This record gives sequence, structure tokens and C-alpha cells, in this order.
Amino acid sequence: MLIFDKKILRKKSLPWKGTDEELEKLVDDMGETMEENKGIGISAIQIGVPVRVFLAEYKLFVNPQIVSRSPYVKKHWESCLSCPGVTVRTKRHHKVTLRYDTVEEGKWVNKEETFKDWSAVVVQHEFDHLNGFLIEDRGKAYHANN
Repeated sequence: MLIFDKKILRKKSLPWKGTDEELEKLVDDMGETMEENKGIGISAIQIGVPVRVFLAEYKLFVNPQIVSRSPYVKKHWESCLSCPGVTVRTKRHHKVTLRYDTVEEGKWVNKEETFKDWSAVVVQHEFDHLNGFLIEDRGKAYHANN
């Protein structure tokens, strides 16, 4: 279930230290919630679990770290599952390189990968959640009229 409580969402997430079984359950819950809400990414904190795990670009990111960002930034329109009815004009780096752990074919793998364009926006958005930032912190928020 999605969390909308900003006190929870603004917490800095802790490194993942759980078991493989716990991670599998967490990822299943995150994936279900993302699909039910037609999201393109989700962080564990968005379902109330303050750990450094997110799903984006059809990938699992565990304990990600930003290695580098391009100096070029571009404006984008973003929305968020945890901020319904809000659209924000954000500025994001055009390219970002992340180092992260993931599971591939049942085995833990450490990866370093560069994302650009919209993929970079999505991973930066989810990475923000790990540090307690919401899209409202990244630009001017526009609220839908109810």
C-alpha cells in the first residue's frame, strides 16, 4: 500500500541488510503497488519500508550510489505516486551513473551503469526518495484542481 505521510517519506532510508527472502517479499510488494498505481518506478519508503531499495527501468536497485552526474541539466515534468494530483517542473542531470547491487538469475551482482535522458530522470527521482526528498523539493509544484 502506498504511503502518503510526508513524515515517513522524508526519512532517510537505511542500507538494505535483509535476507534474500525478505528482499523477494519487499520487491513483490513494491512491484504490485507500482503496477496497481500505474507507476514507472517505486522506492521501498513509498510502501513504508525505509531501506535503500527501488525499482525503475525494469531493474532492481539495492543500496545504490551516484558515481557521477553530467553537468548538463534539463527541465522535465514529473509526477509521483506519493504526491497525487501534483506535477512539478524539475531540473535533472541529463546523464547519471549509479553503482548498485541487484539480483540476476538468482545471484547477487554489483553493477555500474549510466542512464541518460528519461531513464536518468526516473532513477534520479527514485534515488531522491532514498534521501527523503520529494518532487516538490525539486521545482515548482502545480496542483490539480479537485
